Amino acid sequence: MRFQVSSFKILISYPALAVITLIVLSNVYTNYLLCLTAVLIHETGHLIPMFLFALKPEALEIRAFNIKIIAKARYNTNFFRDFIITASGALFNLFAFLFFFRINIDLAYVNLFIALFNLLPASSLDGGQLIFLALSRAFSRKTTARIIDIITIITALPIFFFGILILFYSKYNFSLLIIGIYLVLSLFFREEKYL
Repeated sequence: MRFQVSSFKILISYPALAVITLIVLSNVYTNYLLCLTAVLIHETGHLIPMFLFALKPEALEIRAFNIKIIAKARYNTNFFRDFIITASGALFNLFAFLFFFRINIDLAYVNLFIALFNLLPASSLDGGQLIFLALSRAFSRKTTARIIDIITIITALPIFFFGILILFYSKYNFSLLIIGIYLVLSLFFREEKYL
């Protein structure tokens, strides 16, 4: 599905619509809404500095398991601006954690999780992007991409292993296992490796 507001496009994939429908029908939408709110806070954290630096994004793409801002203007920005834009998502979630801590503890902890998850040193997450930006100042783009891929695997394997252990002992908690699988699969299924 495609919506357009002025020159800004909102793209929603059909798998995303299917996931949203499944969540609403399964009656777990309260938790989903908490996560969606935290993700929107995170993406707003990226959008605000983009607009402050006059780097207008072209589109917001909503997929089944992620939301992505498409902003080709970021390819031509400097290190400082790109670092601020990349780090701002997690910072907004940390501020939201502090803000909601006394108002809505569930929303506060979801924001903390989204911030910490996005700061993992994995290629598809903000933490990996920040490391990529820092390393690309010293190494070529290709060498930096290889280093980040190795760091992603080093990050994903223990998460995957502990996810299996937790699932084995709990018999029902597979959340850490899914995170490990997501991190490994993100190496193979990303369209644009790095900014």
